[in-house]
Amino acid sequence: MKNNILVGALIASLLSFIVYTSTYKDAENRKLNVVQVKKKGTVKNKLSSASQDKEPNVNSIEYSNHVTSKKGSNKILVKAIKKAMGEDASYQVAAYSLTQSSFAEVKNTSSAQKGGKIFELYLLMALYYQEKNGKMGSSTAIKVTKADHATDQGVSVGISYGPSYLRQQMLKGSTTAANALLRTIGAKTVLEVIKKAGATNTKITGNFKGTVGTTTASDLAAVMTSIYKGKVIGASYGQQLMVLLTGKNALTSKLSGTIYQIASDNLAVAIVQNSGHNYVIATWADKTDNYAKLGSAIGNFMNKQ
Repeated sequence: MKNNILVGALIASLLSFIVYTSTYKDAENRKLNVVQVKKKGTVKNKLSSASQDKEPNVNSIEYSNHVTSKKGSNKILVKAIKKAMGEDASYQVAAYSLTQSSFAEVKNTSSAQKGGKIFELYLLMALYYQEKNGKMGSSTAIKVTKADHATDQGVSVGISYGPSYLRQQMLKGSTTAANALLRTIGAKTVLEVIKKAGATNTKITGNFKGTVGTTTASDLAAVMTSIYKGKVIGASYGQQLMVLLTGKNALTSKLSGTIYQIASDNLAVAIVQNSGHNYVIATWADKTDNYAKLGSAIGNFMNKQ
């Protein structure tokens, strides 16, 4: 009888130990699971916080109200440019007095912009540079190729022309003539010449059948200023080049005086000479609604200098 009681007690103790051990392990596992969940939650919150704290790229074109000006820009002129352009456009504006030290460069995008016809300015400068240095002249014959050909009149494939004739035809609107000159002079040479004039952010990637390349208002202003001052190509060639840039566009529509200008693809640049108040304006904007207002604002400032 005593043996049966002893065996029963041992069995009961063993069962109690097994139940206790199982319960302890379950509790331990549950504790570990809770800790693991807390760790996951903490990591997730940190990632979310980092994402929320990330600052927007205010230099992108979408943030059109993030306007900057070049160091040394005249504050009054900067204010006038900002007011004229408003807050709804992406733009670049460069305005320089050619007789005083006043200038302003104002922009909310630094990106170089696509251009076509306006690259004729750079091509003309390179052409005169070649003539000045004896690398091209009246004896030069340029044969028009199929690659140059576009749907315009004035020049024919397979025929050779002098650079002066091709220049005249280009200014009359011949894309074929412009392509023949660009191919002959070479994009590399054109870029080297305008770099001497101060252009630092211009590329040529095509020809005049479409997008020739990309450039900025700052580069356009630098090249026009160089032409006016007779740098790189000299005063005589500079004057010859300027008189080829005739007419008006929206940017200069409200300005008085002698105006030399060229524009295309929302890019525009002009030299204005008005009773001793000479200045250059260059601009690009994603919309041109305010160009006349911009030109007028800059003109009013420059005429007081």
